[in-house]
Amino acid sequence: MSLESMTALERITIEMEHVVPLVRDLQAILGDRVVREALAERQRRRAEAARRSALPAIDASAIAPALATFAAGEALEYEIVRADSDALEVDVTRCAYVALMDRLDARDLGPVLLCDRDHELAATAGLELVRTTTCMQGGACCDFRFRRRR
Repeated sequence: MSLESMTALERITIEMEHVVPLVRDLQAILGDRVVREALAERQRRRAEAARRSALPAIDASAIAPALATFAAGEALEYEIVRADSDALEVDVTRCAYVALMDRLDARDLGPVLLCDRDHELAATAGLELVRTTTCMQGGACCDFRFRRRR
């Protein structure tokens, strides 16, 4: 199977099967707080770099295909609440990425290793993402609210 023929879930599964044990080893050596702070800071830096290098804000609904990429292979069940040039609002009600992290006994790492990447995606497109709840953190849904940056 080639990388191009794999779904996002398949690629991320392989990645997490390698990353999670490494993070757990680092937590044992350095402590949980230090490792979590380092991972969160890395994601913040990546999102900030994406914001600085972003193209002018695109039509917000244009990122719907990226969502479909992450949903491929029945990885997500979601409803598009709003899709226009200023906003893409999506409620994800089932997420196989949560099941993946559960299988790896790493749901606690899911937000920083997976969910926070969404902010980088938004920033790269010149959009802002507001999300108040995630399935990974026990919410009933992930409420993605992409907005065009003014």
